[in-house]
Amino acid sequence: MPKRLSYSEGIKSDEVIMSTICSMIQGCGPYNQFRVDIVKSKDFPPSRAIRIGTSAFSAPAAGTSKDSAFGPDGDYITPENTGIMVAHAVSAALKNVPNVILAERTPPDSISGRQNPPSIGNGPEVLPHAEALAMDALLTGDVTSFQRWFDMAGRGGIVDFDARLIDAVSSETLFSMTCTAVRRGRTPEELAKELAAQAIIQLLKR
Repeated sequence: MPKRLSYSEGIKSDEVIMSTICSMIQGCGPYNQFRVDIVKSKDFPPSRAIRIGTSAFSAPAAGTSKDSAFGPDGDYITPENTGIMVAHAVSAALKNVPNVILAERTPPDSISGRQNPPSIGNGPEVLPHAEALAMDALLTGDVTSFQRWFDMAGRGGIVDFDARLIDAVSSETLFSMTCTAVRRGRTPEELAKELAAQAIIQLLKR
């Protein structure tokens, strides 16, 4: 049975005070989150060397907005290539897992003449891509939010993503992670790396 692990940080007292002041100014609440939820199979961490390929995660379009599912009222910027940035953060953290060999990214047009990155899911469609790339497993995921925010109380970052490692032969999910962080004074790039690092710590627990 898959093993579920989670990690979250509480809100510090000074952050509560800042949130209260912020609420008085513009009606926002205590926007401080850092949570990692992990589900893994008994085969992870791997007992033998496995070669892992990485696909750019699906992600929201770049742009500016006044809306966020997580943050206070303010201005939000979603940069370009967020799917690539988050995929890189997770794959870089995976280097700390024994027996994991990260393959170099393969140009998408080298796979059966495709012009777009391979679509990788949890089902049988994983197999053709694995065979083409000669991988034991494939890392894929979805970015829901990756935003820099600016408001009257300062600036911060928002990151929310899911990641999955799929066995290329059995299509079994070796692990999945759901990560959310909302922090003042932190960029989303920093938060993505911190979330990925904490997720790997949780994955390495037996």
